[in-house]
Amino acid sequence: MLLLVSCLTIWLNGKSSLLANARSVLWTVAQPLQEIAEFPPATVRRIGRMLAGQAALHRENTALKREVLELRGVLTRHDAVLSENARLRELYQARQRAREDMLVADLVGVSRTPIGITIDKGALRDVRVGQTVIDSAGLLGQVVETSALASRVLLITDASHSVPVRVLRNGVRAIAAGDGGNGLVLENIPATLDIREGDRLVTSGLGGRFPPGYPVGVVQTVVTEPGEMFASAAVRPSAALDRTRQVLVVRAPQSRPPAAVADDSGQTN
Repeated sequence: MLLLVSCLTIWLNGKSSLLANARSVLWTVAQPLQEIAEFPPATVRRIGRMLAGQAALHRENTALKREVLELRGVLTRHDAVLSENARLRELYQARQRAREDMLVADLVGVSRTPIGITIDKGALRDVRVGQTVIDSAGLLGQVVETSALASRVLLITDASHSVPVRVLRNGVRAIAAGDGGNGLVLENIPATLDIREGDRLVTSGLGGRFPPGYPVGVVQTVVTEPGEMFASAAVRPSAALDRTRQVLVVRAPQSRPPAAVADDSGQTN
């Protein structure tokens, strides 16, 4: 029976369009049912792909965050190295400008009483008591104690320290003493002395303790009491006393004196 029905169906399909029309009708009816049947697995596949994509994005985001953190760490160190190189370059340029025999030293300790620092060069490197210590910007102090491998430097801001100075603008001489904090003072200067705010002070060379011409500081304020014969001035040090990590020890002058320092008008003093 099935065989006869099959043969009859094949013959009718070849001779007539009746079965083709029937197939079209059945396909039209069955297609929505087929889509409904395929909807759950298709939805599951789409959700799976979406979750897999989100997981991949999460992993990529985590990896990128880690890479950014590592790069920031590298850049932080890079900035520190650049800053260190800049300080060393300034020291080298200061050494080139001067004509003394200078020794680069690193700061290894800080003391508050007296106000001073400890450097990593001592008698084995020909560092002696009384030698001048500077940084790239100006005078720091002088060596007051040495061992074989280290030296102690008394800073110019210590209350027991003083340095003969002169004003670049007009050559007026005075004595700058440490205020025991972060600055210097000019005390008991005649009220008629021509010292103004903004004047730059350099070592005068008098007394033979410090070579002439090294920047000492800038006058911040001048105080003159009415009726008094003397005035005082506050001075901001030129050297970076609280930030210096490398210093220069001026060991022995050569045959030529230090280069002259030009004032604001372009004249040398």
